Amino acid sequence: MHEYLIEQFNQFAGITMRINIIYNMLFMQEHDLSFAHLNSLFFIHRAGCAKIHTLAEHLGVTKAAVSQMVDRLVDLGLVSREEDPIDRRSKLICLSETGENLVQEAIRTRRQWVPNLAASLTEDQVRQACRIFEILNEKLKHIEEGLRPEI
Repeated sequence: MHEYLIEQFNQFAGITMRINIIYNMLFMQEHDLSFAHLNSLFFIHRAGCAKIHTLAEHLGVTKAAVSQMVDRLVDLGLVSREEDPIDRRSKLICLSETGENLVQEAIRTRRQWVPNLAASLTEDQVRQACRIFEILNEKLKHIEEGLRPEI
């Protein structure tokens, strides 16, 4: 029975991941953003602000490549470079209000399939799903805490 459960978890994770990727791709095309741009905006959103070298490590690219990409995000009005209050020689990359709004729009766009799925369930299925997802979400939070790298 555990094997079947694992198979169902993997199928669910795969389908939801593919759906999210499709919505992300459509969003990136609509806003003329690359995956690195969107990934950076989400990273900065989670971090509050980020140093160039931290963003470069996250993306797995050089600081020069990130600097060039950040220039484009600054030109688009999505991020700003601010003085690091701890080390005035370095700069922090922070989301602008426009950048924060764009990240929130991306999150809403990526989640727009969820209400359709919920609406397709019967009342009994909704109750069952809520009970199961409460348990699963609690377990997943523990897994996530163990995986989360320091930002």
